Amino acid sequence: MTLPATPWRDARAPLPRAWPPPSAASTAEVLRAVRAHDRHGDALHVLAAVAFAALCGLDQAPSAIGFAILISVAVVRFAVHPLLLTPLLRWTPFWLGLAWVSWSALSVLWSPLGSEALGDLSPQRALLAAVALFPVIDRARLFAWTLLLSASLNAGVQVAQRVGWVEPPNGPTWRPSGIVALPSVAAINGGIALLLALGLAVHARAAARCTLVALAALCAAGIVITSSRHPALSLVVALLLEGAILLAAGHVRLRTVGVAAAVLVLLGGSALALVGGDFLRYLGDLQRDAAASARGEVGFSSIHLRFFWWRVAAEQWLAHPLAGGGLGSFPAHLASHADTAGFIAESGIDRTEVLQRHPHSSYLRALAETGLVGFALLAGLLWSCVRRGLRAAARDPVAGAATAALLFVALATAGECVELMNVAYGPAVVVAAIAALPPAEEARPRV
Repeated sequence: MTLPATPWRDARAPLPRAWPPPSAASTAEVLRAVRAHDRHGDALHVLAAVAFAALCGLDQAPSAIGFAILISVAVVRFAVHPLLLTPLLRWTPFWLGLAWVSWSALSVLWSPLGSEALGDLSPQRALLAAVALFPVIDRARLFAWTLLLSASLNAGVQVAQRVGWVEPPNGPTWRPSGIVALPSVAAINGGIALLLALGLAVHARAAARCTLVALAALCAAGIVITSSRHPALSLVVALLLEGAILLAAGHVRLRTVGVAAAVLVLLGGSALALVGGDFLRYLGDLQRDAAASARGEVGFSSIHLRFFWWRVAAEQWLAHPLAGGGLGSFPAHLASHADTAGFIAESGIDRTEVLQRHPHSSYLRALAETGLVGFALLAGLLWSCVRRGLRAAARDPVAGAATAALLFVALATAGECVELMNVAYGPAVVVAAIAALPPAEEARPRV
């Protein structure tokens, strides 16, 4: 007689074949079979995945530690159970992601930096986390909760910084970002968490829903405190898309969407009233600065800077439309551009602030550095994940929420380069995995 927790591996549990790769319809069967055969390994893998989800949206060091733990456990399990990996050979995003990273790496051959530019690919290792999450992706609800709690922790620190209880790590600042270094990253991670909270609330009990409302309120306050305009405006669009996704999938009724919208308006309005003074003033400058930049005027603001970066990136792409200037070539092109010195002199912005490593737009960066080929691969990867997420949303509201979160990141990265921000890229990869990897949960009744 064996105890429930032994043996480490149950040889009596039958395992399906590893090759050829099983079809999507039998993926859940593969996961269940391996879990029955390797219960301890599965439990360890879940713990590693939770650790990654908890740490990936915090500072650089915790993110790296969480990633190392998850990848180490996944490599061992893939080596012991190769059939965990082979279903991914039928997963389209796997090949598109591999092609995108490979083309980016190949572009160093015509980059002015040469092999030194490969350092810009280091954040892309986060894509491996999606592969590593595959064997335990049916715990998507647990990972969504973990991301939400992690973002709420950071938002709580932001509130403490805002009222003066805690000193921000980079000294006094009017845009506290919590544990995260950049306000835009804090806003993106907070937006992801808020969108996931709505999906988790669909089938939650009353006590859990109250908790979700409290955490969503904290995240809303954190987003407002950052005063990051583009992520906040992108979040409004993503919330509308999430409502449409859940409504179309039959998880909620129109009345429920109306109630959720009213709660969100209340939360957002409260956050603006309590800690949103700076955000409202900063948002009010948006139209004025954008109009001035469109007229060719130069000023000291993020809008003026972004318009300049975007114009320079577009010019670089037009000079190399198919293959781009090569990975890491934008900074050199920006530094040598004929208008850069004049922009610095006229705007009064410090030279180090102007000469950034990317144009603050993932799409323009892809065009400028990797051309139409790299842009097409990136767009194909995003579309493939979103398309699969929309399919999964029909079965699971959390997958629908993750799809909306992925769309939110896709919108936000039009004004940032999320693929170069480790502590924003990690949560984005987790929600992409929840949305695009085959879900195992069945659909539930509407609420």
